[in-house]
Amino acid sequence: MYWARNSSLFCDFPLTIMRVCCGFVVALLLGASVVQAQSASAVEPAPLVFWNRQIHVFRSYFNQQSPAERAAKAQERLAALPAEAPDWKVTTSEVTVGQYSGVLVSVNDQQVFGILSTDLDHESNETLQSASDRVTAQLRAALQARAEQRSIPLLLRSIGLAIAATVVLLVALWFVMRATRRLKGRLDVAAHPRKIALAGFDVQPALHSLRRTVTSLTGWALAVFLIYLWLTFVLLRFPYTQPWGRQLGAFLLSIFFTLGSGILNSIPGLFTVVVIFLLTRVIVRVVNRIFQQIEKGDLTLAWLHADTARATRYLVLVLIWIFAIVIAYPYVPGSNTDAFKGVSVLLGVMLSLGSAGFVNQIMSGLVVIYSRALKPGEFVQIGDDFGIVTDVGMLSTKLVTRKREEITIPHAVLVGTKTVNYSRHATNGQAQIGTTITIGYDAPWRQVHELLLAAAGRTNGVRTEPAPRVWQKALSNFYVEYELVVNLDQPEQRLPILSELHMHIQDAFNEAGVQIMSPAFESQPEQKVIVPKSQWFPKQAELTVEPNGVEQAASAERRDNH
Repeated sequence: MYWARNSSLFCDFPLTIMRVCCGFVVALLLGASVVQAQSASAVEPAPLVFWNRQIHVFRSYFNQQSPAERAAKAQERLAALPAEAPDWKVTTSEVTVGQYSGVLVSVNDQQVFGILSTDLDHESNETLQSASDRVTAQLRAALQARAEQRSIPLLLRSIGLAIAATVVLLVALWFVMRATRRLKGRLDVAAHPRKIALAGFDVQPALHSLRRTVTSLTGWALAVFLIYLWLTFVLLRFPYTQPWGRQLGAFLLSIFFTLGSGILNSIPGLFTVVVIFLLTRVIVRVVNRIFQQIEKGDLTLAWLHADTARATRYLVLVLIWIFAIVIAYPYVPGSNTDAFKGVSVLLGVMLSLGSAGFVNQIMSGLVVIYSRALKPGEFVQIGDDFGIVTDVGMLSTKLVTRKREEITIPHAVLVGTKTVNYSRHATNGQAQIGTTITIGYDAPWRQVHELLLAAAGRTNGVRTEPAPRVWQKALSNFYVEYELVVNLDQPEQRLPILSELHMHIQDAFNEAGVQIMSPAFESQPEQKVIVPKSQWFPKQAELTVEPNGVEQAASAERRDNH
């Protein structure tokens, strides 16, 4: 019995395998039918176009005919219709053929095509009645247009109107171009002698170029608009091209409607923006006037210095305008659109990537301005450059040297460079210059002092009060180092005065017979290099003052010889 049961199982095993295979084949067939049904449902629609007008759109199969084939058959039947007829009688009748139901379209009792219920656009909730009415109107208009196109009087009239419209267009374009050129000429004449200053810069050339560009763009826009109107008018004159003309006209009207509705809807926001702009402008004028008074010294504030009033004014005005822009931003028309937001993000990224060096210069400029190290009109030394400061801007400082060279120093460089200001303490003769000379130990130091002071007295531009003074800075191995310090009235004349002082030092020492060349020894001298006490107070020079006020030193021996 055990074997019998097992043998029955073995006999049923092939049957089970066959059943599984049959189920798999059935599943494949069902899947293929589903895919075919999906492909049939996703068939490409085919429009029926007759005489440049869309009559209907076929969206389903009929008796194994695709929508494209149905459209081609319908076009053949419509083309076979007579070109002229006393009256075009377009009718529709509901029919049912097997599983298909719809409307049959006939022209003068001649069937041309059918509209199936599966051809309807269900997304727009189109019904069979509305589709048949639309197809009837479109087909009747197409047939009438084809008949009118063969009318010789209508064609001649259309061609004449097109020629007249072309002549009017050419005359209008000529007037537009001429008006544009004349307006540009007037702008050139009006802008030639004028200058418009903004933050110290003449913006008249930029404004003039902008006005010329706007004038040219306006002229070209008006010309394009006239050509667009001409093309619409000409297309509407001919029955075949009337659909194109209607499309151009509808597009233009839609643009005007969109712009008009946008302008009307944006009037409240624009009004708010204008109010914010006017209030900000009033505040800016008041703040600007206050800071200008501080800059001129008419108004004094304990927390703000006159030298930093200009930079502070610019910063405050920029912050006020930024605050006003932030407030007015939500009211700007189109600010909530994706395009506006995308442009804002792009500008932000560009400023973030490209403003690193710019921000560094701005911050360095603020350090220079608020440290009050420089101001226009002062004579300074920055690195190896001497000059008078002409401008301390937000990004750089400009110097003019005695050779009339203009040097521009970026503030990022200026912050890391030693700056010497010779004019800051020049009031009451406090500006000083000094020169150093080395004389050997064999010259009495009292005589060296006398000669240096005599040379200072001969030099123009050196103040007598405070009096010049001599310092013995160092006692070196071979010579003594002397420094002559004098006071000046005009620190910007530092180099010419120093040059003249050097000339008088050479003359004074030559007249006294004192050697300026510093000695150096390669071996021990045979005699000691000292000044005997008897020669500590030499009387070799006398000072005389000529009427022009320039002191001169003349030796007694040379005076006796003369």
